[in-house]
Amino acid sequence: MTDRGNGTAPVARVRPDWIVFGVAGALALVFVGWGVVDSASLASVTGTLLEGLIRGGGWAFSLAALGFVVFALCLAFSRFGRIRLGGDDERPAFRTSSWVAMMFSAGMGIGLMFYGVAEPLAFYTAPPPGSVPPGDEVEALRTAMATSLFHWTLHPWAIYAVVGLAIAYSTFRKGRRQLISSAFVPLIGQRLADSWLGGSSTSSRSSRPCSARRPRWVWAPCRSAADSRRLGW
Repeated sequence: MTDRGNGTAPVARVRPDWIVFGVAGALALVFVGWGVVDSASLASVTGTLLEGLIRGGGWAFSLAALGFVVFALCLAFSRFGRIRLGGDDERPAFRTSSWVAMMFSAGMGIGLMFYGVAEPLAFYTAPPPGSVPPGDEVEALRTAMATSLFHWTLHPWAIYAVVGLAIAYSTFRKGRRQLISSAFVPLIGQRLADSWLGGSSTSSRSSRPCSARRPRWVWAPCRSAADSRRLGW
């Protein structure tokens, strides 16, 4: 355990979980290697999976995202919104305006720089499966802008906020390890949180919603393969 030096509850020291790290690292390397060696196969398989997911479960994802928005608003405007994410006597390290600036600089700046134009165009040329009648360019345009706004406005921020609040409350209020699995200790207990079940939730926390025709995590290895071929490697 390590004390934060301000008289508040200590925060548990995080030791590397080499099993979780090894499994997650191996899967990531295999996935990236697949994209570099055979990007066409990767794009085909993930494209098929994504299309099936959108057609069969897109409605559930939309409702879940809306649920996050409602839940985040209820937290913010209820008595729970006044809970301090730290000790009772702690003060914020930065002003609210500084936190907002940092969030938008790191979380939005680079994304909007790269995808501010590319993402609506990608949705316009390849709308989500089943969302636009063939040949209806006006509806394709509306769907492209609506999908892009869905991805960049309240819904993703609500998801990030709820997950971030869970980790922050668990870490800085309760003194647990700074892991997503630690936030579930009240539900599953410390024993399960420290087991492979907790480790699997921690290793999968970086999964994100799809951003265009293919998820971004598919674009990265495919892009690397295309650049390598362009350079003659």
